[in-house]
Amino acid sequence: MLVLALCAISATCAFITGRMVGAKAVLTASRKNHREVRAVLDITEAVNGTLDLHEVMSLIVRRVGERVGAQRCSIVFVDQAAQRCFVMAASDNPQADMLAIDLAKYPEIRHAIETREPVFVEDVASDPLLEPVRALLLEQGYRSLLVLPLVYGKEVLGTLFLRANRDLPFTEAEMRFCRIAAAASANALKNALLFRDVAQEAARHRATGEKLRRVLDGTPDVIVATDASGRITEFNLAAEALTARFAKETLGRPLVEVLPAAVADVEIGRKGRELVLTRPDGATCEIHFVSAPLTGVVGETTGRVYLGRDVTDLRRAEKGLAQAERLSSLGEVVAGVAHELNNPLSAVLGYAQLLQGGGGRDDLERDLSRIVESARRCQRIVVNLLSFARKHPAKKLPQDLNTCVRKIVELKTYHLRASKIDVVYDLAETLPAAQFDFHQIEQVILNLINNAEQAIAGRGKPGRVVLRSFATDDEVVLEIEDDGPGIPPAVRHRIFDPFFTTKDVGMGTGLGLSVSYGIVQEHQGRIELRPDPPGGGTRFAMHLPRAFGAAAEVSSAAALTDSGKPLLGRRVLVAEDEPLVLDLFSRLLEHDGATVTRARDGEEAWSRILETDFDLIVADLRMPNLDGRALYERVVEERPSMVRRFVFATGDLVRQESLKFLEGLPNRILAKPLDVENVRRVLVQVVAGSRPA
Repeated sequence: MLVLALCAISATCAFITGRMVGAKAVLTASRKNHREVRAVLDITEAVNGTLDLHEVMSLIVRRVGERVGAQRCSIVFVDQAAQRCFVMAASDNPQADMLAIDLAKYPEIRHAIETREPVFVEDVASDPLLEPVRALLLEQGYRSLLVLPLVYGKEVLGTLFLRANRDLPFTEAEMRFCRIAAAASANALKNALLFRDVAQEAARHRATGEKLRRVLDGTPDVIVATDASGRITEFNLAAEALTARFAKETLGRPLVEVLPAAVADVEIGRKGRELVLTRPDGATCEIHFVSAPLTGVVGETTGRVYLGRDVTDLRRAEKGLAQAERLSSLGEVVAGVAHELNNPLSAVLGYAQLLQGGGGRDDLERDLSRIVESARRCQRIVVNLLSFARKHPAKKLPQDLNTCVRKIVELKTYHLRASKIDVVYDLAETLPAAQFDFHQIEQVILNLINNAEQAIAGRGKPGRVVLRSFATDDEVVLEIEDDGPGIPPAVRHRIFDPFFTTKDVGMGTGLGLSVSYGIVQEHQGRIELRPDPPGGGTRFAMHLPRAFGAAAEVSSAAALTDSGKPLLGRRVLVAEDEPLVLDLFSRLLEHDGATVTRARDGEEAWSRILETDFDLIVADLRMPNLDGRALYERVVEERPSMVRRFVFATGDLVRQESLKFLEGLPNRILAKPLDVENVRRVLVQVVAGSRPA
């Protein structure tokens, strides 16, 4: 019985001991699993908690190395595009960060990357894969290796690389843990690479944005952008200077509030429009605005960009160039005018001397008619010359282009005839009015005729210039064609460039066509070089807009009274220092019934004004002692009731000083040389309007 009892006790003790050993093993395994889970959680938290790639990789290699007892655990990043490898972190070297390595010295890593499968080397001494590096690994004491590729989708990012010097190989549990760590490493590496790419792209965008901002603020042009609703999204420094508003004040505000002139016509378009704006300092400026739509990825309109260039100085320079070209042409014209004046003046002198010599009375009427005809010819030449030389403010009106053409040809008659050039008119008889400034288009026509003349004259043969006008639905067109040598095809595209000329040195400034191009463009027209006419030569065409709906200007002069003495009983003072002109006025006025008082300068005229209340005062603008302007100003101060009875007679309509004075007056002006009928009409109108008889 005792034996049985002892046996039972022994069995019980054995059972209890076995249960205790089993419990201890379970507890050990549980603790091991807990450490494994804790390590995995640490890795997961690190991956999710930061985008610092070196910090995450360092934690992973440290935890994996501790968990599996590897002497060296590292993560290798493979840059396949650059064919390079880098150690991103190593458990035995905390300083390792993107340390470049030669992949040729690591056959195990190369094999894992190529096969995308784990490489497990149980015994370094016998594995054939490690033959090239076996001696080095054994020298370092490594017995087993484990290489796990870091795979994300179809992409191999690198490897998790473990080396150990223990006798036992890596267990299945350790390898399972390493695979978990490798997957976490792949996710962390991919996230970090994506973050790096995003950060680099954002940095590029920032750099591009800053560069664009410097470009926008560095340009002298106004640049403003709006969204689809017309609210400002971009406002550069030039726009700030123009409006005296900072960009931060304007962003988000409607453009119509900040720059209303820029959006007055929504479709400014790429051709642009010039606007006159007032700067904060009160100075006016000319801004050439163009605009274009901003489109989205599918072509939808997302806004608009406006670009404005200050062309104030450019327009001022263009006007100066135009006037300089005009004066350059004037020198050539004057030489011909002198010759043209000599012919009619010779007729005036000759017929006058015949009359003095007492020729037969039968020829008297004929001789007088010839004198008048020659004098009027002189008058037309001088009037045309003064009109051409004078600087006029631009004024676009409905006008007859044919009249402008004929006027210029009259000025050029001598030159063309001397160069043996015939002018052929092919002008439309019923040409509609065009909208243009007479004097500016006059300059364009003169430039084109000058070019034709010089081209023909340079050939040394007689030639022909054809002037042709016609109208289209919305334009009036003038063609100027010559039969000269033409323009070489190689330079046709450059003829409107400033300072470009095909003429010999000293024969041209190279500005004529450039200035003409600018003038016609400013008229919303165009000037172009047409294909050569049959037989050779050059043909230019100028297109100007038709004056649709423009009311014709009708000037109705007051008719003379039925009486043969329309100035009967009127007292008229004539102040003129030229004796012949003074006598002409006196005879004309006395013929019409006026009582005339003569004065040979302004001082004498003033003394007469103090003595008599004249119905009319005719004064020359330029006289000795006291000129017409000073006389007028004295009358304004002391006898203001007589101001509107003044009529100025002058041939000085070129000087800016004279023009500025006369343009501001309500008084009539008689331009010399005088025409008797015009003098009579003007004086009768002034008397009738100033004080009834």
